[in-house]
Amino acid sequence: MSYEEIEVKFIVDDVAVLRQRIAGLEAHLHHPRTYEDNWCFDTPDQRFQQEDRLLRLRRDHRILLTYKEPPQTAETEFKVRQEYEIEVNDFEQARALVEKLGFAPSLRYEKYRETFRYDEAEILLDETPLGAFVEIEGPREAIDAIAQQLGLDDANRITASYGDIFEAVRTAYDLPFSDMTFDNFRGLAIDLRTCQLT
Repeated sequence: MSYEEIEVKFIVDDVAVLRQRIAGLEAHLHHPRTYEDNWCFDTPDQRFQQEDRLLRLRRDHRILLTYKEPPQTAETEFKVRQEYEIEVNDFEQARALVEKLGFAPSLRYEKYRETFRYDEAEILLDETPLGAFVEIEGPREAIDAIAQQLGLDDANRITASYGDIFEAVRTAYDLPFSDMTFDNFRGLAIDLRTCQLT
């Protein structure tokens, strides 16, 4: 499947409050809170990272292999990129295939995600080792309308990927590890507002 992805993230200070606001919209719960294990891959010379491309294998209630093109525009309010995604039935075989094609794991990141559908958009509530985020995907006007209805603060609006967010945190806190896992961040207090997020 191929489609144009338009999205934005917001830092979430209180997950319970945001859940209540989402319920107030009468958004449809599409998938309950589910653990995700995400593996990103790159070429040996890190070409995908340099070109802002993404090759990812994700395991949650399904197993998805995803490729994302670099963002299409330089706009700062939304991230817009072409996405190609297929469902596979064997995580380890898919990982082996990607590695046989010359790609190597570049980042592993974990999160819990709840997925809601509302009007033309998806509302994705993510709990990560770095804190909570809400990601809204859909048409630009729908994203802005939902953000306003949920009372989301534009000061907390970011278009960075989780890989970019992790790298900003890793730099700001001089972290010695290279994966965004719950085990790595256990006991660490992270203030995302002290990091250079965009």
